[in-house]
Formats: sequence, structure tokens, C-alpha cells
Amino acid sequence: MQRIRLTRIGKKKRPFYRIVVTPQQNAVKGKFTSIVGNFDPMTKKLSIDKDSILNWLNMGAIPSNTVSKLLLEAGLKHKLIVFKKAPKISKKELAAQKAADEAEKEKLAAEKEAAKAEWEEKSAEIAEEHAQEVAETEAEAETTEAESADTAAEEDVKPDNEVADK
Repeated sequence: MQRIRLTRIGKKKRPFYRIVVTPQQNAVKGKFTSIVGNFDPMTKKLSIDKDSILNWLNMGAIPSNTVSKLLLEAGLKHKLIVFKKAPKISKKELAAQKAADEAEKEKLAAEKEAAKAEWEEKSAEIAEEHAQEVAETEAEAETTEAESADTAAEEDVKPDNEVADK
């Protein structure tokens, strides 16, 4: 994929840029396909070959954000020329945002801890109820066993006169 971007060629403390078309993988100071313009940031002078740039844009070359801004200022319009504005945040706003994020994290941690404590309390209640039910069923089983043992003992020890009557 081809990109339209800036390449610095100026002297030390005297920047000057070429607007070049290059494959996206190439280094910034690496080989390029063609030169389509120049930009001098000291004088804000921009010289571009509009026909060549439009030709490359029609072939699918995507301009960098800085080149998009320069092309828009030069009056070039194309669907691939999109300038993305980065939001500017002051240090105070950034600090306030961090404080709000920290407060939200603490709130979420507190809610999570409360939910965990509630869950542990519920599970303890359920375990206690289950233990009571088990104890009740064991007690019922023992009483029924005792009652059945008593009835079996009574049947075994019947008075002699009842046996004779039958």
C-alpha cells in the first residue's frame, strides 16, 4: 500500500521536507516512488504537483495526517484526504480525568467486595440451613428406626392368651 508522507531533507536547525509517495513498509528516510511536492515549515511555503497527487490518490495512495492537513490547506479535495484532529487535553483536565478514573476503580472494587461478602454470607446461611435439614432428617430416621424397633419388639412379646384366642 502506497503512502504520501513527508521526508526531511533540510540542514540542521533548518527543516525542509519533500512530499513523497512510498510503500508503507519503507523507512521514513528510505527509498520512495516519486516526489510530488515540497514544504518549508519556516516560511510555510508549500509547492505541490496537484495532478500527480490526484493521480496517486486515485490509485489508492493514502496521505499521512500532516500531508492531509497540508493538502486541505492547499485546496485539494479527495475522499482519501482526511485530517484527524487529535484531542488536546490540558494537564489539569488530564489530572482530573485520572482522579475520576481512580475514583471509579475504587467504587467498582468496593462494589465487588460488597457483592463477594454478600455471596459469602448467603452461602454460609445456605450451608447452615442444609446442615439443619440433614440433622432433622437424621433425627427423624433415628426416631422412625426406634419406633419400628419398638413395634417389632412389641409384636415379638405378645401375651399367651392372645395367641390362644386365634
